[in-house]
Amino acid sequence: MNKKLVICLLIFLGVNIYSQIGINTTNPQATLHIDAAKDNPSTGIPNASQQSNDFVVTSAGNVGVATIVPANKLHIVATSNPLRLNGLANAQKTDSLLTVDAATGVVRMISANSISGTSSNVCNPGIKPGTISHNQPYGCSGYDPGVFTSSAADPGIGGAVAYTWQQSTDGGATWTAASGTNNVQNYDPPVLTFPTKFRRAATNYCGATYSNTVDMAVDGASSGITATPCAIAPGESTSLSLGLYTGSSVASWSISPSTGMTFSSTNTPNTTLTASSNAATGSYTVSATLSSAACGTKTFTKTITVVPSGVSVVNLKSSCKEILDSGLSTGNGTYWIDPDGSGNNYCAEQVYCNMTDNGGGWTLILKSMNNNSDFQYSSGIWASGATFNTSDFDISNSSTANALYKPYNYLSAKEFWVDFVTTPDLTPFTVPTAGTPKALANSTLNANVANQYLNQPLQSSGMNSTYFTPSNAYSYQTGGVGNGINLGAAYSSVRFGMLSNNETNEIFNTSDSSIGIGAFDKAVQTGNTVGNFGSGNAYYPINNEYYNGINGLGFYKALLWAR
Repeated sequence: MNKKLVICLLIFLGVNIYSQIGINTTNPQATLHIDAAKDNPSTGIPNASQQSNDFVVTSAGNVGVATIVPANKLHIVATSNPLRLNGLANAQKTDSLLTVDAATGVVRMISANSISGTSSNVCNPGIKPGTISHNQPYGCSGYDPGVFTSSAADPGIGGAVAYTWQQSTDGGATWTAASGTNNVQNYDPPVLTFPTKFRRAATNYCGATYSNTVDMAVDGASSGITATPCAIAPGESTSLSLGLYTGSSVASWSISPSTGMTFSSTNTPNTTLTASSNAATGSYTVSATLSSAACGTKTFTKTITVVPSGVSVVNLKSSCKEILDSGLSTGNGTYWIDPDGSGNNYCAEQVYCNMTDNGGGWTLILKSMNNNSDFQYSSGIWASGATFNTSDFDISNSSTANALYKPYNYLSAKEFWVDFVTTPDLTPFTVPTAGTPKALANSTLNANVANQYLNQPLQSSGMNSTYFTPSNAYSYQTGGVGNGINLGAAYSSVRFGMLSNNETNEIFNTSDSSIGIGAFDKAVQTGNTVGNFGSGNAYYPINNEYYNGINGLGFYKALLWAR
């Protein structure tokens, strides 16, 4: 009996060694096939939904999870989170990295040694930006270009990619975040009125990379004239370009004054301007007009400066102080500077420098030589910064012309000096933070000291050389005293200079005396103006609480210096 059982068992095993085994299914599709949900058909091929809970091992040794035809040694099919690995302790390292082929989904191993660089976010393979394109890259001002067509970025081994679209309206010199929804693969720009460059930044663990750029041109418009360099000496040339100009517009160049200045071409988007050997020193206005039958006409201008022969534009310093510190001072007088160091925005400006007084290195900001409304406290010039008489550097007492110079709008300064021409100067003072005089002078005027610029803590012990010398040079009150920019509010105010008060605890609301540039004062009792000077001493006496100085109420010629 036992012999017959053994024979039957051997026959059974021999048959099944070469057959397919099915668990929970009578219709196995591989050497080993487990139908976990018992939902496979009794005949035919299970569909994708039925395979989603199956596990198979093929005769080739491939293992399939949720697929009955595994193409690799381990083939997993899942719509999300197909694989989870647990067990690595914190700070433990592996010798290889796992990567997924974007086209096939195959997992590959990459040696850790293949990662280049020393930073943890330098990857190999790294992120690739993809490309952007547009089928409507130009139109008239106000056209809606529509959506970009872009390929996706390749993340490399850095994981999920975040997009940020950027734009530039200065030919690519500076880039800012594009307006609207800018974090998508395909960006839809707004209506365009100005030529604009676009690009797309792609960022992940591996870092950031940028796509190609696409120029969206507005026919008949331009990003403006670019001049390289923006200043030349007689006999030299500058290259002029209309930036992002494209489309069907016709360009036309001109210059004023024109004597000694010639263009290589007057009807192309790019041209060369040459100053003859006898060209006069000074400023020239270059104009470029774009004319389009479809889009109309638009004109752009740029100032080109011709400097004296021997002046090297590339070696110009940015301020009088830098000239002095570099050992290049030749004493008080005019100098050429490149204020912002860019060689373009403010280029080769002529300024007047005081290199000898109060440590030297001072740049002339304005001269107040007659008491018209130019520099009175209420003048609109403090906000507009409209310069005038910029080539008049006569600062002698015989001058009767006021002037506001270009450094008022661009010089980054924190030290100021009110230099009275014939009466004692105010002592130079420092404001807490550097900034352009225009920005400082245009601050909101109110009782909040944060919006004004006080040189130092309020002084309440009388006058000393902190403000001016001798102490009886001007009329002032013996209470609180302070100097700075945009001081005062209700009664007495000054743009650059000092205030004094009969009260010792404050000067901003109730001061009754001002000395400096833009000095103003009105009577406490009546509200009538008693002093309103472009420069000078304005005060209102209260119970004789003031000194009758040598120079009392009145206008005094003054210069404003900064460094």
